[in-house]
Amino acid sequence: MVSTPEDVLALHKQSIELFQSLALKSVQGLEKLTELNIQVAKASLAESTDAFKSLLDAKDGKAIVDYAVGSGQPAVEKVSAYAKHVYEITNETGTEIAKLLEKQFSESNKQLHAAIDTMAKNAPAGSEGVVTFVKSAVTAANTAWDQVNKATKQVVELTEANIAAASKTGARARKAA
Repeated sequence: MVSTPEDVLALHKQSIELFQSLALKSVQGLEKLTELNIQVAKASLAESTDAFKSLLDAKDGKAIVDYAVGSGQPAVEKVSAYAKHVYEITNETGTEIAKLLEKQFSESNKQLHAAIDTMAKNAPAGSEGVVTFVKSAVTAANTAWDQVNKATKQVVELTEANIAAASKTGARARKAA
């Protein structure tokens, strides 16, 4: 509970530390995406140069057509791999940020319960009903938060399973072709 200037300062310090942690996690995620994009750009540049050289070295139209037909499938695989890497990076960053926010929510919840308990101890006689109502409202809000949190995690797990299944199916289809 916040009851002294020291408590207020500690609360502000905690908020600043949370903000710093969130900003750092966001920047780390952005850094990973930037590294991935630089790798993709370098690889694309090298592949484009090789492709252009191959086309210049082609002796007839059939060689050009064969090259064009053969280069399509690897491009699809590369786009799929890129999308998978982007998803992994953003999912990892989001998960780390969610953990930080859950920790903060839990700590804030403890402080709120302490404040309610202090309020109940100092409340005038006859206000027990209001205190009970406030406790019930907080409990209901926490239960709702937990359910939304669990549902979100289930959606993320389902999405990851679907992406993995789609990747396997796509890989099998490419090998069969």
